Amino acid sequence: MIPEELLKKYNGKVKDYESGDFIYEENTECQGYFQILSGKVKLNNYSEDGKEFIQNIFEAPQSFGEAVLYINEKYPANAIALTDCTIIQLSAKNFSMLLKEYPECSLEINRNLSRRLYYKMIMSQHVFSKNPNVRLKALMDYFKNTHYLQKNSDKEYLIPLTRQQMADLTGLRVETVIRTIKSMEKENLLIIKKRQIYY
Repeated sequence: MIPEELLKKYNGKVKDYESGDFIYEENTECQGYFQILSGKVKLNNYSEDGKEFIQNIFEAPQSFGEAVLYINEKYPANAIALTDCTIIQLSAKNFSMLLKEYPECSLEINRNLSRRLYYKMIMSQHVFSKNPNVRLKALMDYFKNTHYLQKNSDKEYLIPLTRQQMADLTGLRVETVIRTIKSMEKENLLIIKKRQIYY
């Protein structure tokens, strides 16, 4: 992502958030570019009956919220600190200046936006699947391919999600996720160590 020193050069402001804090809310005006220095952030929506749907989860050094900077729209989801986290924020104007003067950063941002769009397309293909294995495998593939630092490694990747978060990301019930994960372990598609999932 964009080096922290470069963000600070363009007047990036560092702010700490506690777990559960809103960084921004759905349907509010775009506030700029956000990059995580430490911790995790989730993008979510709530249904009319209060059920949570998680759109995505980001961790350091990923960025979020930048898609609406290009189209000047309101945020389509909430951004909430999933853990205590430190985030650097850059105003829309300074973000635009940075990208003009450092086009290589623009390429990296476009790459990340493309990855997210790809994920949404993959998940939309599987969201209507009645087979929970298909939904969960697509989710784990996405996290392994976008979050894992050792690309193309044979080592197992620790899925950084709770069973509840996996349910919220796939539209499944948590009981279905638990049952399916156990079934996938029996099929040697993943490993469970100390209740953590390695894929």
